[in-house]
Amino acid sequence: SRGINAEYGDADRIKAKVIAAGANGPITPAADEILIKKNILVVPDIYCNSGGVTVSYFEWLKNLNHVSYGRLTIKYEFDSNKHLLQSEQSSLESRISGKIPVTPTPENEAAMGGASEKDIVNSGLE
Repeated sequence: SRGINAEYGDADRIKAKVIAAGANGPITPAADEILIKKNILVVPDIYCNSGGVTVSYFEWLKNLNHVSYGRLTIKYEFDSNKHLLQSEQSSLESRISGKIPVTPTPENEAAMGGASEKDIVNSGLE
């Protein structure tokens, strides 16, 4: 597509209040001046596409390191569960004024790391 051009009268005919640019340079400088005079907000493509670019970057890193998606969340889930146990321990100790070790059971310890990619696939097949 040729984008938005003042030369073809495109900018003069636009009635939108906001334009979200989806490609590099879709608005000519002359058309941009017209849109500014018409008080039309133009959201640049770098903002509109930033989510996809960010996700692509993380996917690229993940692929470079041969890391599966499920492995990306395991440390976060493990740390979250560990903090939950520490919170429970602190709460109990503050009420009793003594040390109470709170440790996960072996089953809980195994589950604290989160689901593997195999677990996620199998749960989707059930």
